[in-house]
Amino acid sequence: MSIVDPKLIYHRIYPAESPGEVPVVLLHGLMGFAANWGKVWPTLHTNRSVLVLDQRGHGRSPKPQTGYSPSDYAGDLAALLDFLQWDRAHIVGHSMGGRVALRFASLHPDRTASLTMEDSGAESRPDRVNWIRDLLASVPTPFPNRELAKTFFTEHFKDDPMTGGFLHANLEQNEDGTLDWRFHAPGMIETVETGRATNAMKEFSELKAPTLIVRGGRSVEFPAPEAKAMAESRANAELVTIEGAGHFVHAEKPQEFTSALIRFLGGVTS
Repeated sequence: MSIVDPKLIYHRIYPAESPGEVPVVLLHGLMGFAANWGKVWPTLHTNRSVLVLDQRGHGRSPKPQTGYSPSDYAGDLAALLDFLQWDRAHIVGHSMGGRVALRFASLHPDRTASLTMEDSGAESRPDRVNWIRDLLASVPTPFPNRELAKTFFTEHFKDDPMTGGFLHANLEQNEDGTLDWRFHAPGMIETVETGRATNAMKEFSELKAPTLIVRGGRSVEFPAPEAKAMAESRANAELVTIEGAGHFVHAEKPQEFTSALIRFLGGVTS
């Protein structure tokens, strides 16, 4: 396991307006970045400080050539919390971030006040390796300019504008004016290979932390039977399904997602 220097990890803290409660960490999904939580933290930080970050290989954080397992990401988070002098936190993760949150909770149970996995499964999905390879290969980066990039994502993702918009937001401009990914593409493939290709149900079922499982009612990525199996694997795991949302629950239904999260956090007593 490798650790990125926590001083180099891009992060932002939104201090609680009424301090005193255990803070919250929000972990983005694959190819995401801290700003993905922009519809959540403004409400959440009323009572709790909120930490958002660009995980390794993403956004403005370091992009090592290798080292993209759930344990690598979780090690970075532990180092960052040490740097910030946060002893404990509620850990919330979307998709890949949920797998990272799960691994962090498993490795650091004393530092995990609760775990929330948003549209993030624990069963193995080796087919997702081919999915990420095909997806990245289908996008002709770098783009010569912003106009051509916008045209591409509008046309090629007209049936899935949420994913198209998400990917389009993941472009950054180079010094020569071209646009390329703001994430480390080979690292994204390694992330899926070391995360989604392995079964983490046993790891999940053995956790002690109170857990909220959030599923989008229209989600294809996180099937309803898998969500149900996770919720039934232990007594302190709760499943909430948010109807009308797909995989990006917190972006598609931010009010419903945030309300469910605040209610859950309010019921965690330890």
